[in-house]
Amino acid sequence: MMKKNSKACKAAALFVALAALAAAALFCGCSKKSAPDAYGVYSDFDSVLAAAQKSEKKILLFFTKMEDGGHNEKIVNDILQAGGYNELFGGEFETCRIDYSRERFSRKSEGFDEAQNERDMRTAVIYGVDTTPAVVVLTKQGYVISNITYLPVDDPQGLKNIVELDRENIDGIENLLAQIDAAKGLERVQKIDELYEQTKANYRYQLRGLCDQVIKLDKKNESGLVGKYLLARASTKAMDCYLRREPDKAVDCYLEPLKSKFLSVEEKQRSYFAAAYIVGKDSPGVESSEKIISYLKSAIELDDKSPLAERCRFLLERQEKILANQKEMEEKKAAEEAEATAENRAE
Repeated sequence: MMKKNSKACKAAALFVALAALAAAALFCGCSKKSAPDAYGVYSDFDSVLAAAQKSEKKILLFFTKMEDGGHNEKIVNDILQAGGYNELFGGEFETCRIDYSRERFSRKSEGFDEAQNERDMRTAVIYGVDTTPAVVVLTKQGYVISNITYLPVDDPQGLKNIVELDRENIDGIENLLAQIDAAKGLERVQKIDELYEQTKANYRYQLRGLCDQVIKLDKKNESGLVGKYLLARASTKAMDCYLRREPDKAVDCYLEPLKSKFLSVEEKQRSYFAAAYIVGKDSPGVESSEKIISYLKSAIELDDKSPLAERCRFLLERQEKILANQKEMEEKKAAEEAEATAENRAE
């Protein structure tokens, strides 16, 4: 029980961290498909995803910042544009490289493309990229297989050697996806859950379509997993709110699942906890503090002996002190304003 709730707290913190980053990116619509360059490398994620769907290949997604030189330049000059890259990787992978040099995001730069920049920022957000260079191995659907810690390599074969170190995982995910495609009903639900558990928490956003399938396939909650995936869907919907620059709507995504009879007590507590956590990231005033306190109290009331309830009590005590200070400051401000108004009238 402690382990599960510990994971819940970490997951909530991780979500908010990602959401904060996402708030900086503008939501983008559909893009025009672009062709690969002379070396067969795409520069637009939507385009490489479409190509992978057609060719049935996996994706190697590179993130660079060429203005920093070093390994960023090496990836381009010594790997992607080197002879032998396509021979080694082209049969299995489609390749995409997105560059995040500051110059291309300046409106003064030649060829400035705001829509493309917005799409590229969104790609960085949903794949959790915060440093470059980075290399991510994806399925044809865009699901993350692994994030390669980039090691200095001198040629395509060096990169191939790194990718091969993860071969067992790559083949395992491919096999599991084939099993999901072949399965139906509750068997499909179980296989989706297996993939979900094998995917790191910060990459589960991409699985949102499969998560929705669980809810649709198991209308009576025979698997006992529907509550879990209602929360998973709440997380992706909340992320979408940040991507649309509508953070005020994110908290509602976690309150909606509470209406379901399939949520366990623990899952309901996690919903309230996530709601409180999200509101708490907005430098709250009195109204927000009161909401946070309400959500924390609701979580505690569900099971006051759970580890998560203990965490909520700690936060509740702190938030009640914050609220008392906020009210005191508001009263002081109101008194000062009233005094200033009275003085003005007297003059």
